[in-house]
Amino acid sequence: MLSRVADGMFWLSRYMERTDGMLLTLNTSYILSFDKEINDQLGYKPLLEYYSTLSQEEMIAKQYDTNFVLKYIICDSQNDNSVKNLVIKSRENARGAQDKITKELWEHINSMYHYMNSSDLPKKLESPDALKVITKLNKDLLLYNGILQVTMPRGLGWCFSSIGRHIERCLQTISILQAYYAPLHYNLEGEEDLMYWRRLLFSLSGYELYLKSYSNIPHNRKVVQQVIFNKDFAHSVIYTLDLINKYLDTLFKDNNLSETRTLMNQFGRLKSYVAYTDYQHLTNQELEDVLNNTKNQLIQFSTDFSKLFFSYT
Repeated sequence: MLSRVADGMFWLSRYMERTDGMLLTLNTSYILSFDKEINDQLGYKPLLEYYSTLSQEEMIAKQYDTNFVLKYIICDSQNDNSVKNLVIKSRENARGAQDKITKELWEHINSMYHYMNSSDLPKKLESPDALKVITKLNKDLLLYNGILQVTMPRGLGWCFSSIGRHIERCLQTISILQAYYAPLHYNLEGEEDLMYWRRLLFSLSGYELYLKSYSNIPHNRKVVQQVIFNKDFAHSVIYTLDLINKYLDTLFKDNNLSETRTLMNQFGRLKSYVAYTDYQHLTNQELEDVLNNTKNQLIQFSTDFSKLFFSYT
């Protein structure tokens, strides 16, 4: 496989996974914003912190401004991480790897591209149709993931695609955890009620699992247990790291180059760092360190992975 094609598969999945996570978070915050009985301390700030380049002052000023956030996150051309720009980037990467993706996948990405560039979309976001737009986009991402799973051949392209997707998912999970724990100073013994954590869990599609598995309090430590260490939760840090490791093993099969061994050892240290953390006795400072170190190491691994396979300089 040509390196530019592998690069396209990797970034196609990263951009689409980023779009999916962003829309889940936006949908959750938008729906819960109608519940005026909830004391909303953060508003859209967790969303803006990860998916925008706004300054802290701008984020604080706009964190409860629904009309601004909807247009900024969905269709603002000046926001590099808007849904519109991410879909455009995804389509360009899909075009470059068109011989390695299925016709069904290309047609669906192309359909999303034309919808995001429709002239009446910004007006819909200012009207009561805004929820319909968000719901449609969420369903489009679900359909994208379904088409990807059902139609794509499990070759090299699938490996690069899967590694990219799960690197992005892991980074998103860590970032949204930081957005909710930082205001609490990473206090694992705090008494925040389920209403505080509901927004985070909905954003990661983990609310139902949490209610079934962790009904007793305190929630501050239980949320960490699910979102970082639960191997059965598809958005947990350890689950995504396990899958990255699986596809790296497939990619490096029968490859004895010293560069690949170095990269595997680098990722092995990262995965072991999380896997062997004793979360039952985790302190507040250790939680902050685990999140920061894991995020930084994963970003460095992604950079080194790209240099090795995509000839980045």
